[in-house]
Amino acid sequence: MPRWFLSYHSPDQALAERLKAAIERKDPASRVFFAPAHLRAGRSWSAQLVEEIAEATAFVLLIGAHGLGDWQVYEYDEALDRRVKSPDFPLVVVLLEGQTAPGLPFLRRLHWIIAADPASDEDVARLLAAAAGGGPNQGELWRYASPYRGLEAMEEKDSDYFFGRRRETIEVLSALSSAPDRLPVLIGNSGVGKSSLAQAGVLAALKRQAWPDGGNAAEAWPAPFHDSRQWCFLSLKPGSDPLKALVDSFLDTWQYSAADPERVRLQRGWQELFDDNKATLRDLIDATERRRQELDQSKPPGFFLYLDQGEELYVRTEERDRRRFSELIASALHDPRLHAMMSLRSDFLGQLQNDEPLFKARHQIDVPPLRETELREIVSRPAQQLGARFEAEGLINIITRRTAEDSVKDVGALPLLSYTLDDMWTQMVRRGDGTLRLPAQSFELGGVLVDRANNFLATHPGIEAALQRVLTLKLATVLDDGEPTRRRAVRSEFSDDEWRLVSALANYPNRLLVIITTEAGQSYAEVAHEAIFRRWAKLREWIAGQRDFLAWRSGVENARRTWQATPPRLKKDALLMGVSLDRARDWLDKRFDDIPAPDRDFIAVSRKAAQQRSLTQGAIASALIVISLLLGWLAKDYVPQLQRDIATRNFVRTYVTNYVTTAKAEATLKSGGSFRECGPLQQEQDYCPTMIVVPAGSFTIGSPVTEVSRLANEGPQTLINITRPFAVSEFELTFDEWQTCARYGDCNADVSDIGFGRGQQPVINVSWQDAQTYAAWLSRITGKNYRLLAEAEYEYAARGGSQTAYPWGNDIGTGNTNCSVCGSKWDSQQPAPVGSFAGKEFVATFPANGFGLRDMVGNISEWVADCYHPDYVGQPADGSEWTQCADTRRRVVRGGSWRSNAGNIRSAYRSWDPTDVRYINLGFRVARTIGP
Repeated sequence: MPRWFLSYHSPDQALAERLKAAIERKDPASRVFFAPAHLRAGRSWSAQLVEEIAEATAFVLLIGAHGLGDWQVYEYDEALDRRVKSPDFPLVVVLLEGQTAPGLPFLRRLHWIIAADPASDEDVARLLAAAAGGGPNQGELWRYASPYRGLEAMEEKDSDYFFGRRRETIEVLSALSSAPDRLPVLIGNSGVGKSSLAQAGVLAALKRQAWPDGGNAAEAWPAPFHDSRQWCFLSLKPGSDPLKALVDSFLDTWQYSAADPERVRLQRGWQELFDDNKATLRDLIDATERRRQELDQSKPPGFFLYLDQGEELYVRTEERDRRRFSELIASALHDPRLHAMMSLRSDFLGQLQNDEPLFKARHQIDVPPLRETELREIVSRPAQQLGARFEAEGLINIITRRTAEDSVKDVGALPLLSYTLDDMWTQMVRRGDGTLRLPAQSFELGGVLVDRANNFLATHPGIEAALQRVLTLKLATVLDDGEPTRRRAVRSEFSDDEWRLVSALANYPNRLLVIITTEAGQSYAEVAHEAIFRRWAKLREWIAGQRDFLAWRSGVENARRTWQATPPRLKKDALLMGVSLDRARDWLDKRFDDIPAPDRDFIAVSRKAAQQRSLTQGAIASALIVISLLLGWLAKDYVPQLQRDIATRNFVRTYVTNYVTTAKAEATLKSGGSFRECGPLQQEQDYCPTMIVVPAGSFTIGSPVTEVSRLANEGPQTLINITRPFAVSEFELTFDEWQTCARYGDCNADVSDIGFGRGQQPVINVSWQDAQTYAAWLSRITGKNYRLLAEAEYEYAARGGSQTAYPWGNDIGTGNTNCSVCGSKWDSQQPAPVGSFAGKEFVATFPANGFGLRDMVGNISEWVADCYHPDYVGQPADGSEWTQCADTRRRVVRGGSWRSNAGNIRSAYRSWDPTDVRYINLGFRVARTIGP
């Protein structure tokens, strides 16, 4: 007796009842399973449905006016499993005329019946013929399905239309079968289709239990996958809480609603067990099997876990949670029930290499950009599957060739191709002619980006300023007389917050940017297509507001590259000179943070060369003058020098000798205590700095990955043990203190304050070498070891005993220091004085930190002793100066200044400058070793 299983969505029950009655009229001997009449109370519905489908001789999927229901998906999966085992099992799709075919895997491979009235005699006869295995598909299938997915990643349900990745799909399946305890990691640049490969390629093949079309046809389906169709398939994106995402992926199969308190209790319980290392992933797999038994469902023969967008582990996750997640996955791979796979952007390969558990377990699968042969498949094959045709064969060639050409210079052209094809398909269905048309001259990929950009702004309130900075100052090039074009910006040009934004813009569903990693391992970002500069009005408005600066910056960037490519003997002639150099100095003062470091270095080299040229030009004239003045100097200038030496000796005798801390007094110095070794603090003259004793102690240098505005060079966090106390000047060195060295030592008397004032203003426009000169002079006259702080000492002193973002807490607050957003009257204008006299009392401008030090962050940036390293790998654990480095000319700068934003005055913020540069926001303070 024929046994039919009729699957329908409950709102379409009336149509289903009519179809059931029509089948039974045509074939009275048949039995049509109809849920309301045949499901028995007291038994699990899912178990009864499985039994009925197993006993059915034909399965009918009815898609009525209300579309596809959730239970129909479950029923379809069971029927498809039956068909995988028995290819002759009839599985027929009955689609109501005017409805769109649902997104289900392998739907195209089935027999379709499209009917205005599925219960009519004519259509029931077609249904009976299809169930008997006769007759081809009827109707124009292109009217009812769209094979192109726009900018969306393809999923298992789209596998009928997934082409171009046969080789990679087979490579992953082979890796899974031959090494089940390894983790295949799909690695490729953004926009190359890693998620589509994973879902529409690998997962679909496992559910079909067959190699992709045309691949490994001579090889049997791997024995380890003989029951892969029945596996429990799970997927997750790590997000900011990967342990929760992992637990939720399993609980989704436990049939609890999201709002069920029991689900919430279980989710929290499992997460705590994982977090406390009291459970493994094997335990959760065991519990899932028991839950399936409670639901009267068969135990799955295996589990498959897909980790999508694995880069989120290294962008959004705290280190402890990431490490625990990696340990759970890596250890679970040895469970024969579990297979797993991960996709990862190639710019995060370095982070994966540092992730020891996952890196040891990985099997790397490279996902390169699609080439012209694969692109031809992507363009032509889906249309062929559904009976549509291109207006001319040449149109396929045009689209394929132009996309391949664009992909060389626009990696973003690849994800945008499917959008263009989807738009062509929509227009074809609207016309109703089954012909895909697109004039060659209209092939332009940028329109979708404008909609995506506007949608991103609308769904991310408060992001506009950051987005404007990334798109204009990082990723745009503007010539004086031209349209804006893309600029390729390397990873080091972005703060961590900016790179998180770049990552979001590069990922689905935005696809506004692309991120590329070269074979040398360098990552960079650029806009997906230059059309966004022409088409997006808001971006054009932003660029118009920055045009002068952007045009200058593009020019200096080009000049720097020309200089770098110039032969050594001609290099000096390619530097900035005259008006160009003057303009560069102006922009450097105004927009220091917006000029990339290589261009700042180029300007600094040009300035130094200009100074040397000036000296050379004056040398010839000076030679004659020197000869004529030499005798006069011996007779005339010797006396002033002698007077200076006498004055210096008198200064030391009066203001230093009697104030230098004795060895006995030094032994009694307490933490937080203060001393001065150049005479008393006077309103008339501040001779040398007040020193504060900083205690020995331990702290963690660098910032956690969760800290807002964190930079890549602020890690990895490293424990530092300061084993002995040392002294630090309470304030930045002032002009008064500098002038004392200029008067009685060898410091430069001509340091400019550019109108900010002298006295208690911090000294600025001093180089690292100038700072070393001052420390050496102070050591010489006192006989004590004065020096610049080591970088670790600086951060320890700046934190003042805290591990918060700022010395005073995690929020910028108001009135704590001077920066561009700190709420002081000097913000963004100039350095603040370190303090002022109220009568005989000296009153500091800003509050002290926990160690009694002031202005350690903000006001002016400060030189420290260390040469610059891009991270803390190898940082001396005792906090001493890090002297081993490839480039001793680069020295660390700390603290941020009155020009800095909130992110650049954090305790962990660090940058560098060449030793000979002098800036209007850069000074220093001194440290002093206590004891021998």
